[in-house]
Amino acid sequence: MIAAGDLRTHLEQAAAPPSPARAVATLARVEGRRLVTHPAIIVALALALVQSLPFIFSSDSTAEHNVGWLVQVSALFVSFAALLAVNLLASQSRRDGSEELFLATPMSLARRTIAWALAGAWAMGTVALLVLIGDLAIRAAGKGAATDTGRVLFPMFDLVQGPLLAGLFVLIGIAVARKLPKTVAGPLALVVLFVAGNYVLNAEGNPTWLRLTPFGPTFLDDGGALQALHVLYLVALGGVFLALALYRPGRSAKAGAWLAGGLSIATVSGALQLIL
Repeated sequence: MIAAGDLRTHLEQAAAPPSPARAVATLARVEGRRLVTHPAIIVALALALVQSLPFIFSSDSTAEHNVGWLVQVSALFVSFAALLAVNLLASQSRRDGSEELFLATPMSLARRTIAWALAGAWAMGTVALLVLIGDLAIRAAGKGAATDTGRVLFPMFDLVQGPLLAGLFVLIGIAVARKLPKTVAGPLALVVLFVAGNYVLNAEGNPTWLRLTPFGPTFLDDGGALQALHVLYLVALGGVFLALALYRPGRSAKAGAWLAGGLSIATVSGALQLIL
């Protein structure tokens, strides 16, 4: 038989709340699944498939041999969809008036925000798989996998930049949801980024300032140092938007420090990309 003391110990262990790190990780896993199965991302993947198949398997759609640009366009579609999806999901409780119910739980707003940020890894993984599968499909169809840069996937910087772009867009969506919990805020941010991206991608030539845009052409001929700086720059921008989502005036000293640090790193790495 179980002694009364042992039974009490077991009951106390069962009733004890999980550690904050474990709770955040669990929530991130749940929200990550919700994110990648959101209708916005499903539709984006379907559109990417529908628009890519004719170019890959038919010679009537294009006379180009190299169609690797399809992978880049598809990754951009999914990244935009991830921004919209995470924005709608993260702002849902504030839009439907149930935020007070979450405030009554042990999970604080800051921890829920961090969980959402970690859930973005699911979107990043989806884009990475999309890039890999797209490249293999192009090769299997006998087409060239080179993009507008003239390079193919392996070793291709887009395999790094693509998932990082998706992660950055997720963090932008979270920041917008936390600061502007209106239904129109997410779509408006999406339109602004889409217009900016369209302008950048259609700019004549490759001016140096394009390095400071997350969706600009990759500069594969610049060498590993500039590529590493661009990765650092994108990561720092992500940190800035996460800090903005967490920041609450007068109550978020750590978030303020993260914001200052992210801005400093982004500024220095951006300046070095323009100088080197």
